[in-house]
Amino acid sequence: MNLGLEGKVAFVSGGSKGIGRACSELLAAEGCKVMVAARNSDAIELTVAALRDAGGIASGVIADLTQPGDVQRAVGAARQTFGSPDIVITNVHGGEPSDFLDGDPDAFLNAFQNLVMSVVHLARATLPHMREQRWGRLLTIGTAAAKEPAPGLNLMAATTARAAVVTLNKSLADEFAVDGITVNTLATGWIATTTMLEEVGRMAKERGLATDALLQRLTKSIPVGRAGDPQEIASLAVYLCSARAGYMNGCLIPVDGGSHRSAW
Repeated sequence: MNLGLEGKVAFVSGGSKGIGRACSELLAAEGCKVMVAARNSDAIELTVAALRDAGGIASGVIADLTQPGDVQRAVGAARQTFGSPDIVITNVHGGEPSDFLDGDPDAFLNAFQNLVMSVVHLARATLPHMREQRWGRLLTIGTAAAKEPAPGLNLMAATTARAAVVTLNKSLADEFAVDGITVNTLATGWIATTTMLEEVGRMAKERGLATDALLQRLTKSIPVGRAGDPQEIASLAVYLCSARAGYMNGCLIPVDGGSHRSAW
C-alpha cells in the first residue's frame, strides 16, 4: 500500500526513544523527511544516525516543548532544513507519580504545562502552513488512562492533563477539518519501552516484588497477554499521518491489547 508520504516533512517530538523513535523510523522508511526533536542530544544523534544509515532523510533538534520559544526555534530548524512540517507527532513523557493528598498540588500545573501546552505550542507553530496548503496531520501519542485511569499508579495529574489533550484535539479536529487537516489521539496501554520498564521497576520496588514478576502480573490482565511493542504503535501512527487516513479525524483510538473495558 502506498501511504502517500514520500517527501512529506514530519516533526516528531520525543522522537529519539521508545514510541517516538519507532514513529521516526517508520516515517523515514515511508519517505518522509524527519525532524527528530527531544531534550537529549546524544539520543537525538543516535536516532538520526540510525535513520540515515537505513537510507532515510533525517535531522535533529534539541527542544523543550513546554517553552514557546523553544518550539518556535525547533519548528524553524525543521523549516530551514526540510521545509514547513506537514506532519506533527507529539509524544511527551507523562510526569512522575504523585500522591493526591501528600504530594505537591503543583504537579497538576506541571502536568498541564508539559502535556497540554506542548500540544498547544506545536499546533500554533505548524497549523498556519498546513492550513495554507490545505493538508496536514496532527497526532498525539497519549494513553488509555486518559479515558480509564489505572488504579494504583498515582498518576492522577498526568492522566487529568492527558484527558485535556483529548478534548483539545477533538476541538482542533472540528475547527481545521475543512482545511484538510486531521487531528487524532492514540490511547496506548502498556508498551515495552525503557520508560515503561523503569516505571514498573519503581512500582515493584515499592511493593517488594521483582520487576519481572510485577510485569507479568500487570500484563496478565491484558487480553493479548503481553505488553505492546513500540513498532505496533508506530504502524498505526504512520497510517493516521498518511493520505490514506483522511477520513479519520477527531478520534481517540485505543491501542492497548484490548485492555479498555468499554465496547465503544
